[in-house]
Amino acid sequence: MESHEHPDSLEVDPGVSYAVLPGAGSAGEAWEELVNELDARLLPVGDLPSVLSMAEALLPAIDSMSRPRVIVGASLGAMVAIELARRTPVDALVLAAAGFGITVGDRLLDWVSSNPPDLLEKMAHAGLADPGDPRLVEIRHRDFLARGQPTLLNHLRALAVYRPQPLREPPPTLVLWGEHDRSVPLDDHAKLAVAMRGVLVPIAGAGHAPFLERAPEVARWAHVALRLGAAKGCARRPS
Repeated sequence: MESHEHPDSLEVDPGVSYAVLPGAGSAGEAWEELVNELDARLLPVGDLPSVLSMAEALLPAIDSMSRPRVIVGASLGAMVAIELARRTPVDALVLAAAGFGITVGDRLLDWVSSNPPDLLEKMAHAGLADPGDPRLVEIRHRDFLARGQPTLLNHLRALAVYRPQPLREPPPTLVLWGEHDRSVPLDDHAKLAVAMRGVLVPIAGAGHAPFLERAPEVARWAHVALRLGAAKGCARRPS
């Protein structure tokens, strides 16, 4: 699946419905610029026991959206997006900061479980290409505070045990890799792209939060994903 058009050259269909699925512990505040760029529907992932139950809870919201529809998800949100694409027609996916499954180590779970006073502040710094950017750190910190440590911990536990299965007929998929992502390595992003029969897209100057750090670029790639879906005539049926 290749596109030789730069995202800046693509026209945007005003009838498109975009859904945005944030990652673990996020209320979606860090997605505000991207949501506005795409005129997207923000769907924070529920505080539920499993990735599958999170997808089931969001299914009515996705089904209520007009076609074509594109789901943009990061980290946990990317895994939930895969499960939604298994259950209902999706025209394209944009998945960021994720592999085909995401490794969550015991040390991270133990640290989040211990809930030190500076937990969410450190989480806010850790995901950025430039952890010294006070504006971005403040946005991420506020985002994590809105959901709190219990939801973050529950999300990470659900992510740790989730093992995705390949989709029979994946929709056109772009996998966005922030070149400074220290949480999910390049190799894992590449495995996700292969599993989804998609394309790996490097995002320069971004870490684990390209949707925040490079929102206009991510928006342009979301439009590319839609065009790829339209070109393929992709309105896939659930697996």
